Amino acid sequence: MKQLQTEYFTFTEIGGVGEMIYRAVRFPEYVPEYNHASKEDEIKPLFSFLGRPISGTDYSITGQELLASLCNLYKKINAPDSDERVTDLVWDWCRNHIHPYDIDVLCDEIENGDFVNAEFHEWLQRRATFEVRGFVSDVCKLGTAFEYYDALQKIRCSRDVSAGRGLYYEGRICDSLPFLEKYRQFADDTEYLRRVNADYDNRLFDLLEMFPDFKMRVKQDRKTHKAEMCAEIHSVFNIAWYAFARMVADVAPPADTDLDYMFSQGSILICMACGEYFVRHSSRQRYCDNPACKAERNNRKARAYYKRKNAGEK
Repeated sequence: MKQLQTEYFTFTEIGGVGEMIYRAVRFPEYVPEYNHASKEDEIKPLFSFLGRPISGTDYSITGQELLASLCNLYKKINAPDSDERVTDLVWDWCRNHIHPYDIDVLCDEIENGDFVNAEFHEWLQRRATFEVRGFVSDVCKLGTAFEYYDALQKIRCSRDVSAGRGLYYEGRICDSLPFLEKYRQFADDTEYLRRVNADYDNRLFDLLEMFPDFKMRVKQDRKTHKAEMCAEIHSVFNIAWYAFARMVADVAPPADTDLDYMFSQGSILICMACGEYFVRHSSRQRYCDNPACKAERNNRKARAYYKRKNAGEK
């Protein structure tokens, strides 16, 4: 997918023309702590003069990949049968991705900061520390909305009735969205599909109402030195919501049973092996890049080949 060489979103990128490149911050390490004053779990970054945080334009992960990773985190956090500690899941995500909040401010401060100065070190650590509860609230808003969008797409484009009927559940942190519950009364799959598709515009409106307001301002591009009307980016959730908006704002192709047409390169799919979201990098990819999932794909292909071969011999 072509990447646009800009540090900010412009009106062009929001419409879905291309993937964006954004600024990001990475700290060497984090530590979870309990704040006795606020009575909340926090995630605090760790760094030193020699082990400084890294900031600047990020080329390693796209907005869609961030969206997929946050939605996978939501599934782990909100799984009804999960016994993993929520704080540990958030901590692990930060260690393997980028810093979630105050991206532009932290980038500017890190690029110009005096790491020998103890006061600067204390200020930066305090500014970059964030509460787990706020992060979980943000990831749940994003995750529930994307789950709903995914179910609508599967119903409309793949005629997957089970996606709609299985949308609502009581999660560990929050319940999923009940917008499709009223269609459960239609036991016949054909009638279910007809009813949902007849109301599709209203159901899509429910989704669009969940998108946050996108704040715009005039900024100077540091490379071209031109003033541009751009979107403000403060957190990974801004990036993920913009990537999500580009997916929804694109003119959708007509319903088609050919999955290789409907789910083109750059679509976010669910891996057929592990069940996690991933960004499709080729027109035929149905498994994520996890080595175990690739091995499962090869095993399934081999089993299918021998099954066809044995059927032919008979």
